[in-house]
Amino acid sequence: MRRIFKISYVVLVCSMLFISACSDNDSDISGIANTKLSGKVFGTSFTAQGGKAFMSGDEVSINITNVEANCNSDIFNFELAISAYVKPELGIYKDVNVIFNKKGTTPINYFQGTVEVVRITSNEITVKLKADSSADNFVEGFVTIPYCK
Repeated sequence: MRRIFKISYVVLVCSMLFISACSDNDSDISGIANTKLSGKVFGTSFTAQGGKAFMSGDEVSINITNVEANCNSDIFNFELAISAYVKPELGIYKDVNVIFNKKGTTPINYFQGTVEVVRITSNEITVKLKADSSADNFVEGFVTIPYCK
């Protein structure tokens, strides 16, 4: 009986240590916040509202904008946009070139971005993205956009 009590006590203590060791934060293993993609693009507040993704060679071209957009939208008409290319597979991709775009200006390339492809279906893709180029160009969070064929 004492042995069962000791074993139960050890299991309880181990469980408490495990629970207290787990942190309650807003990001996962990719280190990207579990919030809607937002930040600044060319100094302008940016919150993802739409965009489109499509195959470009062997990669998926991801194009995110702060206005409603879909497969019928032309990415060259986006006033503000974030773009990146990743493999069409689930996973975390580091040192990704994240491109900050503002219509009429030269795009800014940030080569140390992180993109996590969270989900891909036949008609949409969910990604988490983090890029911190400067105080005027940074974004972090997740977005789901149409995956166009």
